Amino acid sequence: MHHMNFESMPDEILLEIFDYISSCDLIFSFYNLNQRFNSIIRGIRLYLDLSYIQQKKFLLTCHYILPKFSQQIYSIKLSNKQTIDGIHYYLEQSKYCRQERMKTLILTEPTIEQLTKLIPYFPFLKTLIIKTTDYLVIPIEVIPESLRICRISNCQIDCLSSNISEKIYFIEELNLKISDINSLFILLHSMIYIQHLTCHISENSSIKINSKQNFQKSLKFLTYLKLNVFSISFKYIENLLILCPNLTSFIYTYTTGLNSSYDNEHINTERWNNLFTNKLNRLKIFDLHISLNIDSQRDLILITKKFQDLNFFLTNNIRFIYEITSYKHIICTIPFMKSHLNNYIKKSSIAHIHDAYSRIRHFDLVLNQTILHQQQHTIRCPLVHSFYLGLYENITPIEHQSRLLLNQSIAFVYLKHFELYGTCITDGFVVQLLTKMTNLTSLTLPLNHLISCQINEKIRQNMKRIKKLQLALTESISIDCVKNILIPIFPNLHSMSFAIDNKIHSFDKILLTMIGQYNYNNNYLKYLIFLELFALDQDWDHSMLIKLKKFIRYKNNYRFLYIWL
Repeated sequence: MHHMNFESMPDEILLEIFDYISSCDLIFSFYNLNQRFNSIIRGIRLYLDLSYIQQKKFLLTCHYILPKFSQQIYSIKLSNKQTIDGIHYYLEQSKYCRQERMKTLILTEPTIEQLTKLIPYFPFLKTLIIKTTDYLVIPIEVIPESLRICRISNCQIDCLSSNISEKIYFIEELNLKISDINSLFILLHSMIYIQHLTCHISENSSIKINSKQNFQKSLKFLTYLKLNVFSISFKYIENLLILCPNLTSFIYTYTTGLNSSYDNEHINTERWNNLFTNKLNRLKIFDLHISLNIDSQRDLILITKKFQDLNFFLTNNIRFIYEITSYKHIICTIPFMKSHLNNYIKKSSIAHIHDAYSRIRHFDLVLNQTILHQQQHTIRCPLVHSFYLGLYENITPIEHQSRLLLNQSIAFVYLKHFELYGTCITDGFVVQLLTKMTNLTSLTLPLNHLISCQINEKIRQNMKRIKKLQLALTESISIDCVKNILIPIFPNLHSMSFAIDNKIHSFDKILLTMIGQYNYNNNYLKYLIFLELFALDQDWDHSMLIKLKKFIRYKNNYRFLYIWL
């Protein structure tokens, strides 16, 4: 049998392999091993992900890779989240920040000040992606003229600037949040090359204008449109769609607010039919989700039938359903546009539709006796990746029914993320669930059930894949738990959340044991990057953290402490 060693492989095979290795690991592992590897690495594009990385690798990247390989770097990802203030740290540590070849910049939770400092270092930037929970208003001056793709889903561009047209003229893809529909029309007036638009409009315009008259240019290149709106007149939507003659894909979500006067406009099938027949002649893909306040006079069955009978939906084989939840009337298309499902649906028209939930990826379920008795049909979600399960009633007499329900609803082999909460959970039930979840990478469960992971060999094998672990923040972790359970059972942890009582347990001893600095034990969590701690006794005292500064970067928020290792 012929054996081929790694170094004798053709360049084409090595390039294929290198595609699966992060740029940082590739350089640290292979550069300077021999001249051939150096030559191959010197010819490839580098994509640096510094958003979820250990501190020592972050510093090596800033001090070694950035200056030495600056002409090969095409993408950088930075974060202020798991890497505590990582964007500021990058600006502080990078001796060579200007990247002439950089095309893509991805930022998580940046500040406007940091964004303003970063952008000038990348003069030929093509793609800007910002992920943030803050509502940022980005000055138009920050947007580079070279930009073509701008995904800033929770940000707004300042559209009152005088030079807005020259800044956004060539943008082809835009994803943003905006305060009102009129601001969107102002932006689109200058974006004649836009091809792909996703927009969340947070509220109705307070200033009534005729958007159609103020916007004369047709969006001839726009083929994809996704709108998420709240309590807005349907007339604005009609005016926008009239300007999109070549639209092929349209995803629309309407949610009623305190003002429900526009609700009936959005379920007027004649107006929709006029758009489909006379304006949207190229449309092929359409997803709709309309969420309305409950109205006892509304006939959901009749409305759903009227939508279903429109020629556009019949021709394109698009199916409509209705649902009644505790607070809303919902009319939507199948497959679901949304990917999240919970168990609070009271009534639905999809009981007999095969694979209606085939696109559901996230499933929330609170199990109790009532839910099991009211379950009239099995909700099958075969491709669920994320599962939240709550058990707050004594379910011991009905555990068998619960297992049957879960087995019929979810294909456990696809699960990547599982959260288990409750006060009435038995160890046997936990064992039954965790033995089925063979591909989990993220787990949340009560601290007292960690013992279940220790005594069952099948679970021990499954837990080796876990990279993110969150323990209920009601019980304190102990040094014995760290030594005997966490380190041996979860050897590949990258991230962890837990609670601690500093009056009973030594925080610094627990932390140093986790990272191998206590008695310099070689048995520790080697891949740990990020910790989230909750103090059960009192707010964090900075004096206890000062001596650990050489090992960690941290920030605290009252009883929460966030650590980057």
